[in-house]
Amino acid sequence: MRYPTSWMTRWLSGTDTMLGQVRTLFFGFLLLWPLFGLWGVDPHGDARRVVLAVALTLVLQAWSYLGYQRQRFPAWSWVPEGACVFLVAGTSDFDATIGLCFMWVNFRALYGRLWEKGLAAVVLVAGMVGGAVLTDVSLGASFSLLVTALLALMVQHVLARGSGARDRAAARESAMASAGAGLAASTTREDAMDVALGAALALDRQVSAALIFTVAGPALHVVAAAGRVGDEATGWVTELDRLPREVRDLLRDGGYLVVVDGDAEALTETLRLPKHRAVALAPLVAHEHAFGMLVLALDRRPIGELAAPVTTLAGETALTLDQLLIRSRLSVVVEHLPDALLLAGEAGTIRFANPAARAMLGCTGTELVGRALWSLLHPDDLPSVLEAAGASARLCRIRGAADAPWVEVEALLEYASEHDGSRSIVFTGRDVSERQRLELELRHAQKLESIGRLAAGIAHEINTPIQFIGDNVRFMQDSFADLVRLWSTYREVAAAAGNPPELHAVDETAEDIEMDYLMEEVPKAISQTLNGVQRVAGIVRAMKAFGHPGGEEKAPANLTEAILNTLVVANNEIKYVADVQTDLADLPPVYCHLGDINQVVLNLLVNAAHAIAAADRGRGTIRVATRMDGEHVLIEVADTGTGVPPEIADKLFEPFFTTKEVGTGTGQGLPLVRTLVTDRHGGTIDFTSEVGAGTVFTVRLPALSPGLSSPPGVLSEAAP
Repeated sequence: MRYPTSWMTRWLSGTDTMLGQVRTLFFGFLLLWPLFGLWGVDPHGDARRVVLAVALTLVLQAWSYLGYQRQRFPAWSWVPEGACVFLVAGTSDFDATIGLCFMWVNFRALYGRLWEKGLAAVVLVAGMVGGAVLTDVSLGASFSLLVTALLALMVQHVLARGSGARDRAAARESAMASAGAGLAASTTREDAMDVALGAALALDRQVSAALIFTVAGPALHVVAAAGRVGDEATGWVTELDRLPREVRDLLRDGGYLVVVDGDAEALTETLRLPKHRAVALAPLVAHEHAFGMLVLALDRRPIGELAAPVTTLAGETALTLDQLLIRSRLSVVVEHLPDALLLAGEAGTIRFANPAARAMLGCTGTELVGRALWSLLHPDDLPSVLEAAGASARLCRIRGAADAPWVEVEALLEYASEHDGSRSIVFTGRDVSERQRLELELRHAQKLESIGRLAAGIAHEINTPIQFIGDNVRFMQDSFADLVRLWSTYREVAAAAGNPPELHAVDETAEDIEMDYLMEEVPKAISQTLNGVQRVAGIVRAMKAFGHPGGEEKAPANLTEAILNTLVVANNEIKYVADVQTDLADLPPVYCHLGDINQVVLNLLVNAAHAIAAADRGRGTIRVATRMDGEHVLIEVADTGTGVPPEIADKLFEPFFTTKEVGTGTGQGLPLVRTLVTDRHGGTIDFTSEVGAGTVFTVRLPALSPGLSSPPGVLSEAAP
């Protein structure tokens, strides 16, 4: 078919369909009729009849053109149109101008529904009968003309129905093809729903609105709408129970449903659409589960069967929406995956890198795509990773740039088959440096816990003998005091008796054993022994307190006592290199894990002692102070050691970093302190330092338990 030019398009209408072309053809016949049809009017007769015939013909032509442009005629126009036709035919006594009747019937029969053709038949019968009565046309001729006109009416009606059906089928096929291409090209659910609704509106001229709603539990949510819809349609949320029972059954059983008349009006009102005479519905089904519905609102009952295209469109839409949802969820998972994910071709050329991979390697996506996957792996680790492909994860080292540090990861390499039969490489890498740090900290903590428990056990074992040693020494002290008193009495009695010769042997014995010396030194020895026993007992108590494991929950604790106990435990590390000064405030009980705080203070004290020893400036000073700062407790440990150089200040709390010689430090002391303070207590640790002068570490701990607004002084009295 040759499409009309632009000027023809302005004057002609509907030529893009078969029915439109047929209408255009018969409208052309109707326009051509006056060129040879009006010659039958007697020009020598009544001039008024000639003028009337020409005028009525022009009126009929103009009215027909207007209806042709609108592609519809009102039903009532059959009556005045028929009157015009038969008046023109009467100007030639139903002779030559009767041809206008057949031109008009063939054209007008292409419009309107079946009941309108009944009205047209009545008009034809009335016109033919009137012509037979008012003129001398025989009944036989009039009847044959009537039969011919009625046959033309029926034939053209059937032609219009057939052409219309073919046009509707072509339009639906075109809409479905366009929908298929559009859905395949859609990248978002919004795009897919727009395509589906556009195709739904194109399925039939009677479709004036379309929408998609989804169902989540008892709720119905209108997610998209197009066409003649209300302002509140899109986004409308209501209860699923408000839908008619047959619509809810459709969601459960599947299929296709058309609701008409009053039920349709009620349904469109529920969905916040303008009232319509008919509604077609088809469920959106994915994985044998209906998650929503495609709804078409029609101005009247659809002509032809809409079930096949509507259910097909609903099925394709549901499949596309489900695939886009899966793709969206997969994209979210990949984008937020903490592990590095690299997708490469079978030859190893990288095609995709997720954000975690880009962050781990320190490269942009553009820098990674196109590179060889193997160039990222350490050459020594590559054989083991390839050997374990698809079987198990292997520890390996990767990096994005030649001058970047190696990152140790737990890598898994697998081969995956694409839909086109090709193979791709999927490489996932999990950064295990943090896990290794935590494992090392855990082992360190477990070792410290074991040492603490061992120290507490030893302290418990020492406690019993030291008690009876102390008791015996006190007994000896008391007994010796009695002996001294006895000796004094003896000397007094001897002096009073004038030192008789019988007592000379006692004096000689006393002089031999240096009794005067013993009288002076033994009390001192006993006193020093008791002092040593008390010191041992104090150390035992400090070790028992320091080694107590505590509970999993925070509890109020006396930080001052804990710090003093820790100073006793750390004394062996400190006493040879530094003097200790304390400035401990009167603190309220602090909610904490006491064992953790003991460990924090011990690590800081040992670190300070080592810094003073490394300075090699003689005996130094360690100062321990505490104070309240609002709702926080501050613990300061200052030393006069080497200080921290600025170039390593930001690395001080990094795992495995140490300034000590190999074999003397693990680099885990300060990282463990940071973990215990920040992670376990929600506090902070910081330091100030001056090279060559010393360092001050400041630990800030929340003093209050969650839910308390003031220090728990009352609770501290009841605490064990």
